[in-house]
Amino acid sequence: MNKVSITGQDIFEKYVEQGNNIFAFWHSRLFFFAYYYASNAKRKVSVLVSMSRDGDYGVALAHKLKQDVVRGSTSRGGQAAIRNLAARVAAGNNIAITPDGPRGPAFRVNEGVIKLAQLTGARIFPASYNATHKKILKSWDRFILVKPFGRVHMAFAKPIEIPKKMNADEVESYRRNLEQTLLKLDRICAEQLNLDGDKGSVVSVGAPIEDNQKSGNL
Repeated sequence: MNKVSITGQDIFEKYVEQGNNIFAFWHSRLFFFAYYYASNAKRKVSVLVSMSRDGDYGVALAHKLKQDVVRGSTSRGGQAAIRNLAARVAAGNNIAITPDGPRGPAFRVNEGVIKLAQLTGARIFPASYNATHKKILKSWDRFILVKPFGRVHMAFAKPIEIPKKMNADEVESYRRNLEQTLLKLDRICAEQLNLDGDKGSVVSVGAPIEDNQKSGNL
């Protein structure tokens, strides 16, 4: 059991049951987000999980939580995965992607999530979290395993609408904006938990972030 506080819970509640969302969060943040979503949303989420052995753990977690999985990535099974994700959005599911996965570099958004939003018309829904009681793995992404009996802060930003038609410079602008938004959410989570050494860098953000604070247990 962890005490959970949330920035932007009203945003999550407003959009999650509408569907047509691409939840985007760092690869290191998959673990607790999956639990939070399964506990707080009725609409199923389809999680993009890599074809690697590490991806098998993500599949097991999603299935345990009775959520859907699409296998693939930008490097293996990419085109089939995109078609499957587009079909899931059309069927009413939300989808979840780690835009710095499956191989990194960590904390850098790949433009694939922007192009997927263009293809499907889905909003990109930035999210992050941090925890006071956790284990950080010695992996490329510094994967966070949340331990019980601590505090977790989650943060959601207002979804980003992606135009259907853009040139390369505009795609890069949206890619950079999403990256900056995720870093901003990381900073908010660290500040709310007084994790001074865990804040990371902060840059200006185009997507507004609501500061509404709510607490509960999970």
